[in-house]
Amino acid sequence: MKRASNYFQTVRDYSERSRKHAAALVRRSWGYPRSRTKIEICQNPIFIIGSPRSGTSALGWALGEHSQLATLVESSILAVLFQGRYAEKAYETAKARRNGRDWVMRYNVSRSEFVGYLGAGLNALMASRCPGKRWIEHTPHNTLMVTTMAELFPGAFFLHILRDGRKVVHSMVHFEALLGAEATAEQKSSGLLPAWATDFSAASKAWRSYVETAMHFCEMHPSRSMTVVNDELRADPDKQFGMILDRLGLPYEQPVADFFRTSRINSSFPQAPRDARENHQFSDPWQQWTDEARAIFTEEAGPTMVKYGLATEGGFKLRS
Repeated sequence: MKRASNYFQTVRDYSERSRKHAAALVRRSWGYPRSRTKIEICQNPIFIIGSPRSGTSALGWALGEHSQLATLVESSILAVLFQGRYAEKAYETAKARRNGRDWVMRYNVSRSEFVGYLGAGLNALMASRCPGKRWIEHTPHNTLMVTTMAELFPGAFFLHILRDGRKVVHSMVHFEALLGAEATAEQKSSGLLPAWATDFSAASKAWRSYVETAMHFCEMHPSRSMTVVNDELRADPDKQFGMILDRLGLPYEQPVADFFRTSRINSSFPQAPRDARENHQFSDPWQQWTDEARAIFTEEAGPTMVKYGLATEGGFKLRS
């Protein structure tokens, strides 16, 4: 009996060593953390939302100068995963299986729970690249699915940067000049060049859509959001960042405002020709536009400009 007991103990020891060895191979192959107990998430990440060409990058990188914050490079991964509702479709498909045979039904997994756990995994991945700090995501695409982002990251705070639509649209239609000929050709061939980069009407509609979506979210979730006006931020960075950091529950640090004041970030295009940068930053683009362009903007974006205090109705001569 003693010999048999020793034999089975040896088998158990061997099996345990094999299991640990296999686990180590999986970790090395796939980059899994050594222990789930070491996975950390950021309880209160920050999303900067707003229309493209509104200053999301400038605000994000300025906040990244704070000692308790870390700004992530823009990524399309969240948009690819969730803008097409792939996660929601997976959940809905599971719920639709007959006789409750899917584990989602069997274990009574709610939609919010399902989405929340997906968010927790993504949160942990992002937090692993900036341990000990609150991470900041500033990709404009997140704006159009901000409600989903709020579900994925229930502790997140959303900063909406609002910029005069005339300046945004003017910047959009000069996007190709900022991007450069080679990069523009690559984006066109891959179908990644946004419609607003080549069509004035599409640019006006895009600005309106982003702003209306962001403002609606902020109105519905005032405790989780704050709208910052780009022109006011540029006019007085110290005051505005003081209010922003206060809402974020952080102490004021001067390098944040200093970075914003002294750095001019053109999204990801520092290689853009000087004349292109100056052209899209023209102080009063309205004066450069043709009558046709003004009419298009007034029709598509004028009501939104007036609604959010960026212009007066008389200034656009809006039709009733």
